[in-house]
Parts: sequence; C-alpha cells; structure tokens
Amino acid sequence: MKKLSAIILSLVIAFSVTACSSGNNEESKPVESKIAETETTESVNIKENMDSVLEHKKFEGIVYLTKDNSVIYQSATGKDEKGNDLKVDSIMYIGSISKQFCSAAILMLRDQGKLSLDNTLDTYYPEYTAGKNITLKNLLSMRSGIPDMVVKTPEAALQVEDVSSDKTEEENVAAIKEWIFKQPLVSEPDTTFEYCNANYFLLSDIVEQVSGENYYDFISKNIFEPLNMTNSGFINDVKNNSEWGLTYDTFVVGEDAIGLTKGAGDMVSNAEDMDKWMTALSSGKIISNESYLEMTTDYSPEISHKYGYGMAGYYNGGWGHSGFIGNYTSFDYINDGYHLFIADNTGYMDIENLPTDLLANVITSPAN
Repeated sequence: MKKLSAIILSLVIAFSVTACSSGNNEESKPVESKIAETETTESVNIKENMDSVLEHKKFEGIVYLTKDNSVIYQSATGKDEKGNDLKVDSIMYIGSISKQFCSAAILMLRDQGKLSLDNTLDTYYPEYTAGKNITLKNLLSMRSGIPDMVVKTPEAALQVEDVSSDKTEEENVAAIKEWIFKQPLVSEPDTTFEYCNANYFLLSDIVEQVSGENYYDFISKNIFEPLNMTNSGFINDVKNNSEWGLTYDTFVVGEDAIGLTKGAGDMVSNAEDMDKWMTALSSGKIISNESYLEMTTDYSPEISHKYGYGMAGYYNGGWGHSGFIGNYTSFDYINDGYHLFIADNTGYMDIENLPTDLLANVITSPAN
C-alpha cells in the first residue's frame, strides 16, 4: 500500500505562518468588487482600504465580510479550476473549517442528552486501552494526546499505509481507527495542546455511533437543510456535481480517499452559505448559546494562541478557523455581528495574517 505524501496541507492549521507571498500575479485586478448600493464615505473608505490590502498582499480568491447580515465588502479575483473567473458565490474546499461543524454536531447530541463530553473513548471503542483516560472534551479541545495520522516531515506523509482512494469509506475508516488504537500517546491526556486531525476523525465516527446515521447525512439533515445551505457539501459530493467547478486536480494522489478527512477537513461551501452558518452558530439557532460559549472558550492557556472546540481565537477577540487542503486555503471569523469568510485556490500561505490586516480597516479598537 502506498503512503500518501504532501497531505499535511490538507488538514493542518498553520498557527505560525512565515510565508508572506502566495506567488500570485502582481498585475491581477479584481474581477468583482462591490459594497452596498448606498455608499457612504465610510463604506467607500472600507472598500478602498480592503482593496489596497488585497493588492498589497497579492491575494487572489474570495473575500466576503458582513455585519449583522448586511454585506460590508465582497471581492472575487482569480480563476476556478476550469479557467473561469471566480465569483463571490463560487464553491470552494474549506479544509479544517469543517471541524466547526463536527464540534457543533457533538454539542448538538450533548444538548439532546445523547452523550456527555465527560464520556471516555472506551465507551465507544472498548478495544482502545488508552481510551479509558481520554474524554470527548479532550478530543474537542485537542488535548487528547493521540498522535495524528499526518506527520510533519519535509515531505509530509499520512502514516496509515492501508488508506487509498481506491478503497471504500468503510475500509479506509477501519484502517485509520486500527492505526490510531495501536499507537502510543504522545502526551498524557489533558496535559497539553497538540493539534491533531485524528481527534475530529474519531468525533465524526462517534456522531455516527450515537445518532445511528452516516456523518455526512447527519450534517446535511441537521445543519445544511435547516439553514438552506444549498451550496455546501462534502469532498465526496464533488465527484457527482460538475456544476460546482471543482475537481481533485489540485490534490496530491490519494487526498480524495473517502473517509480520510471525515470530520476534520471534508467540506465544500461558498461565501453566502458560510455567512448563514456563522450567523446560526453564533445566535443559538444550531446549538445553544451556552454551547457556543463552550466552543469559544480557551482550554489551553499554556500556549500562545487560544483554542476552544474547533474554533481558534483571533483578532480583537473574534473566533474562527483556517483551512488547508490541496491548493485551497480558507478562513472564517465571527466577532460581534461581523462575519468574515476568505477562500482561495492558489495555496495562499499567509491566510492566518490576512484577516487581521483586512479587519483593521473595519474594527478599529482591538481588545486588550
């Protein structure tokens, strides 16, 4: 069985990014850049300032910023995989932003009384000896001590040799679980933060066990359909929807192996759908306000950045997540009625810093 190389970009958050250039064409000009029809001096300044940031940062892709459901700024530059101009409503892979949806699914089941975050993994995997000391909360907060399926080497590789794009979801999922359960922990549970996609892979599997539904069906029925997110789906769906303008051409061999990114980096969406998601998530429409507060609580004060449940702390006290998969990078951000979504298909590596530069033109009083 072959190892899958270069998969690290598909799932890992780069909290300390040093690359400052995406390699985009400096002469690229926006193909679409709009603000509300009634333009005030402030809105014009926001547009000019944000356009200037995107030009300076050499960003090609989609930027969509709203405040209380009104569009403040939107821009689309570059081309999709088929050579057509990107539009604000183009569908993109969103990588690890997918973890928010998995986290919400777990909290949804908890709010329904179907599980407890204090449940240990041996509840769901009796064969997993180390699981008796690892809770669902440890998985959500990246404090489980479980090793990742992805190792950070110069080439980067998936450690599970029995995963393949030629195999079924059931075969791949079984192979990944078998690998996880055989590995020694890298740290004792709840002693330190270790970003690990295996945590959310297991959480998606637990959603299936508790709900009795396929994970993809659960998310579709409980999130996509109620929120009318008609332009959202999963990597698996791309094969069956040519109208989305997406392929696997920017992935390395095997990144599209069904089940591999489950719960951790498996989704596609667009700007409008992501705004619906951020609105519902932060306003008690998907999970309770108390559960959202849990998602946006820092559980690892010993590290330099904040991390909750599938959400990280960013500029001015806002919360969101970045995503990397293939050549796609993405970012979402929620803060006091502001929702920002960014996505590109050029492998833009400064995605963690771009939101701060953009939001400095809108939110002018950073929190202490």
